[in-house]
Amino acid sequence: MKLRNLSNLVKPSIVTIGTFDGVHQGHKSLINYLVETGKKFHQTPVVIIFKEKPKNFFLRKKILNLCSLDEREQIIKSLGVENIISLKFDKNIQELSSSKFFDSLMNNIGVQTFILGSDSKIGSDQAGYDELKYNHPHIKFIKFKPKKNKGKIISSTLIREAIENGDCEKTKDLLGRFYTIKGRVAKGNNIGEKLGFPTANLIPPLNIVIPKDGIYASIIEYNQKKYYGATSIGKRPTFEKNGKRIIETFIINFNKKIYSEEINIHLVKKIRDEKHFNSENELIDRMNKDINEVKLLLSGKKLL
Repeated sequence: MKLRNLSNLVKPSIVTIGTFDGVHQGHKSLINYLVETGKKFHQTPVVIIFKEKPKNFFLRKKILNLCSLDEREQIIKSLGVENIISLKFDKNIQELSSSKFFDSLMNNIGVQTFILGSDSKIGSDQAGYDELKYNHPHIKFIKFKPKKNKGKIISSTLIREAIENGDCEKTKDLLGRFYTIKGRVAKGNNIGEKLGFPTANLIPPLNIVIPKDGIYASIIEYNQKKYYGATSIGKRPTFEKNGKRIIETFIINFNKKIYSEEINIHLVKKIRDEKHFNSENELIDRMNKDINEVKLLLSGKKLL
């Protein structure tokens, strides 16, 4: 296993490892503990991130991510960790023993303390806390107790389920922020514009979890400014049969053409399911109601 050459920067170090998908409240709690303990022990905190969930190496149908690797790294850096090592889980890592893994950490970054979850297993030999502590007496191993929310351990799986169910409030509670879809605005077929509601259309990223179809109150971030929006996720059943799933957002009090530019859609609350309308006028009436509901819901709310 080759680690980024940080040997002159981070010795001695305190280290943890994981996918950190979403960098949710449980992850933040662990990373905050890593940083605090590093200060106490005078060791530099290092986070090792798997680019993809190790499980995906064995699965045909891949588990979708909550956010990109870049986003994970940005959030972790904002928590006080400058040294991040990203690894692709491949055959070499799959076959790596825990002893060779820690030899590599010793040689590259002078690990002195390692923090792991209470049920974590390391290496091809699946060594747990007791084995690691016995086999590597020169390293201090610390078990970190997972954070709970309403009696349940906070996990990426739990958050993924909340997102897929369109439960924005539960998602925010577990994630610690609104769930965000990022992407470039693509040219659509201008149906929204013809109806009087021009929309910014996003093609959903293939490896990111997309919420349940419906209409969502949202906060749109564009060019370092924030706006209220009504975001539709679905297949536009009024106009298409078996259409492609798309994300389109009507940005309130906004009239710029922003094709090919990047926007962030922060989903605040699902206000209704997607449905088929019998006429364009019926749809327009419903869209006006949706926008008024979004304004009432978001009015006075801090825009992030």
